[in-house]
Amino acid sequence: GINAEYGVVSEGQRRQIISELTDDKTAVECCWYYLRDHQMLVEPACGATLSFVYSGKVLECAKGNGPIIVVICGGATVDIDTLRGLVSDLGVDTKLDKIYPLEKMSK
Repeated sequence: GINAEYGVVSEGQRRQIISELTDDKTAVECCWYYLRDHQMLVEPACGATLSFVYSGKVLECAKGNGPIIVVICGGATVDIDTLRGLVSDLGVDTKLDKIYPLEKMSK
């Protein structure tokens, strides 16, 4: 196939794939903190990816594994009212002084 022709399949087979799970509350919390940090709204699906970064797990995986690429996308179907509703429904802590492990490491 075309992917194999360009080396995509073989490259993917050579790399270690790490799968992480998160819950809805953590995903929405990370959306809220991404909004705080970057003034950009993202959907909870993106918040799941962000939880890998904000938790510091990305640093653990990066050790000896080369660069890690995290794609941050998905804001077309979310607005501030929707995010606030999810925050309220899930009981997300929105205190702006909360510090994630990654932030502690960078200070």
